[in-house]
Amino acid sequence: MTLATHEVCWGAAGRIIVDGVTLQAAPGRVLGLIGPNGSGKSSLLRLLCRLRNVASGVVTLDGRDIAALARRELARRLAFVEQQAATEIQLSVCDVVRLGRTPHRAALASWTAADEAAVTEALARVGLSERHDQSWHTLSGGERQRVHIARALAQEPSELILDEPTNHLDIQHQLSILSLVRRLGITCIMALHDLNLAAMFCDEIALLHEGRLQMAGPPDEVLTAEAIQRIFGVAVAIRTGASGRRHIEYLVEAEQGAGGLAGA
Repeated sequence: MTLATHEVCWGAAGRIIVDGVTLQAAPGRVLGLIGPNGSGKSSLLRLLCRLRNVASGVVTLDGRDIAALARRELARRLAFVEQQAATEIQLSVCDVVRLGRTPHRAALASWTAADEAAVTEALARVGLSERHDQSWHTLSGGERQRVHIARALAQEPSELILDEPTNHLDIQHQLSILSLVRRLGITCIMALHDLNLAAMFCDEIALLHEGRLQMAGPPDEVLTAEAIQRIFGVAVAIRTGASGRRHIEYLVEAEQGAGGLAGA
């Protein structure tokens, strides 16, 4: 068992945003949440890690209602990486990653060798060991995102939740971040906008629309031309390359009359 939702609903300002979603993340695999803007992806992620409380239904972790778990216990299992996090405080890279040890440390407890080892290992896993003492504010966007993932890994979680981890990054850093996530070997649930990246890096995909789960399964079953047309309103062609990897090609119709002579 791992992280799951059962008929989960949540809303705000009189509007239902997550509407009866039942979903389960397979242990050790990557589950991608996709859907148009406003489909409820980010809200569902926040319900999964109890940053918001469900209006009805239940979120479970190993079959236990997360609402019954102590915050510290939940934080030792779940780590959450937001789209973007910034601070004006002068922090070093290791200062940021050390925040991930908070759930494992008692109030006023001294910093231990085990804490430092967890930070060192987390930085090594994201390829930033040499940036240990560097100022946070001198990092690129991709490096900052890797530091946030390192902070999450320092929690030593069994489940990692990421909200648009490649948002605002160039393609090189998008591929680097998602390759890293794939290599972690822990249960990951992440919201993504780019359908081709979802197809490349996710084991399972859940398609949301207007707060409801439309379908879930392997990328080949969910990312069909019909489903993309119906949910996103975009015509696509699905191509299969020599490697067997599927690619989504967006079909854009040429504007009628473009290039015509004025007055013709």
